[in-house]
Amino acid sequence: MTDNPGDPFPEDACHAAADRPPDELILQHLGAAVVLCWPRLPLGARERILNQAGDVIGLAPASRREIVKLLLRHSKAQWTVAKKS
Repeated sequence: MTDNPGDPFPEDACHAAADRPPDELILQHLGAAVVLCWPRLPLGARERILNQAGDVIGLAPASRREIVKLLLRHSKAQWTVAKKS
């Protein structure tokens, strides 16, 4: 990389590999963020995410049914917390 004023990731802001969290942790955070935002995502985006989850290179296919069950459990937990408030 060069010092380009338009570069969103300048070299001086990049951390050495040892300073970065593992990719798995980053993906866990990203996945949690998707789950938290799920109810507000457009239906087309939800459909694309579910389709892609079953077709990620390097990973065993995720069962669409299990993904939906996870999202339903999360929604129920959010609803229960909101109801108690």
